[in-house]
Amino acid sequence: MAAFNWQTEYHRYQRYFTDLTKFYQNKKVRTYTTIILSLLTVTFFIVFTIRPTLKTIAQLFRQTKDQKQVVVELDKKINNLAEAQSNYLTIESDLFLVDEALPQKAEVTLLAKQLEALAARSGIAIVNLRFTEITLKEGQIPPGEKKEINFSFNALGDYQNLKSFLVTLMSLRRIVLVEAFSFQTGKTTGSTLSLNLNGKAWFLGKP
Repeated sequence: MAAFNWQTEYHRYQRYFTDLTKFYQNKKVRTYTTIILSLLTVTFFIVFTIRPTLKTIAQLFRQTKDQKQVVVELDKKINNLAEAQSNYLTIESDLFLVDEALPQKAEVTLLAKQLEALAARSGIAIVNLRFTEITLKEGQIPPGEKKEINFSFNALGDYQNLKSFLVTLMSLRRIVLVEAFSFQTGKTTGSTLSLNLNGKAWFLGKP
């Protein structure tokens, strides 16, 4: 292998270096070279510097968009709560009617007194009033569970008074359902009729 002679090699490539120098001295070449170098520099900063910044901006934009959506949903909930509160305040004075219609305790004694008072106002005489056995201990009733009270009712009176009792019974504040009723005539009571009635009421387990 021949030894490397730098002087010989220098003379061999000297003209190429000279040509490149003359080439670069051309104004257009210098301009284009500057532009190319500038583009390469910009590309470098875009890839290694601006790109991560753009990613961060995009993430922040998405987060801002999501947060705006959350704000919209929160505003809806706030408006719904405000409307619910307004509706509650409107009916607050009548809420006791709900407790009377569906009390949290059996209130059997109160129901019996209501039936007796209704019978007296209707001009009929109660012969018999019975309630089926129910659970009265609060701890034995699951909170919020609906329980029913079944009762049977027998009374004497004329037809109009018994009819008036039935109509008024259905308008009690406490919810009462008449499941079945019948009229019977007595052998020695003349125009007096006997009303036999099966009904039920409800109450809720105390929460």
